[in-house]
Amino acid sequence: MIRPALRIASALAGLLVITAAITARLQPLGAVVTMIGVLFLLPLFASWRAPRAEELEWLIEWVNRLRTAMVVCYGTALWIFLMVLSSQHAGTANLQRLASLGAAFWTIGFVAMFFTAYFASRRSAVERENQV
Repeated sequence: MIRPALRIASALAGLLVITAAITARLQPLGAVVTMIGVLFLLPLFASWRAPRAEELEWLIEWVNRLRTAMVVCYGTALWIFLMVLSSQHAGTANLQRLASLGAAFWTIGFVAMFFTAYFASRRSAVERENQV
């Protein structure tokens, strides 16, 4: 099991790597170095212990919450995208702002998808354990 101090140290190292990649402005390698920094952040969020049977209701609740948030974000992004496509009389600057808002909603939905998958995998592990 990874101790909390090691998780925090790994996260700090990841933040330093990401900060160095952003400030160095390495165009071709910047994305690769940033992804390496993100890998250092993963131990902070992951739990290495198996989920307990008592956590099943909590896990179901979080999967439902995150799934709802994800669908709302994707739906809002689609609605904004359709608004941008259908507006012909709005100024270009306003359309760019609106498109940026839609991209932000899409990004939030995309990130929520990973958390939903994480909690759903833990929920299914508890459900499999209960079936045995």
